[in-house]
Amino acid sequence: MILVMKKKFSISLIIFILIIQGCGYKLGGLEVVGENSNKTSILKLIAPKSFVKILTNSGFIIDDNDYQHFVKIEGPFYKKETSSVTSDATENEFSLTVTMILTISAKNGDALLDRKIISKSKDLKFSSSSINSSASEEKIIYSDIEKYLELEIINIIRGVI
Repeated sequence: MILVMKKKFSISLIIFILIIQGCGYKLGGLEVVGENSNKTSILKLIAPKSFVKILTNSGFIIDDNDYQHFVKIEGPFYKKETSSVTSDATENEFSLTVTMILTISAKNGDALLDRKIISKSKDLKFSSSSINSSASEEKIIYSDIEKYLELEIINIIRGVI
């Protein structure tokens, strides 16, 4: 009986890992979605520090002196707007938005992409009875949106360069 249970567990685990790998998720790092993941360049980068690691992991080389393209990433900028209120005029639902601005130019100064605004929003249902969980949920949503925008920016850079 125990041997059968171990076999079922092993088979289930193998199928689970294959499904995760099949949907594009890579254990242990950031995976770039796009048509040509081999397309790289040497970049001069002005961006938040987290982008240096993200772009390096995606195959780009960061070099401020000998570069092919100049990339500037502004943001992230956060915005929280009230989406709905209750009958007693307390805020009930919010729309959380993260925006980043991307500029790409060639080394000679020719603009390849000029101040492209990239943003994404998600809704948050606020609960006054659990303020701490609502605040942590807000941070999680902002983090998820940032990760989505990071992938979007990497794919845009690959498409432009």
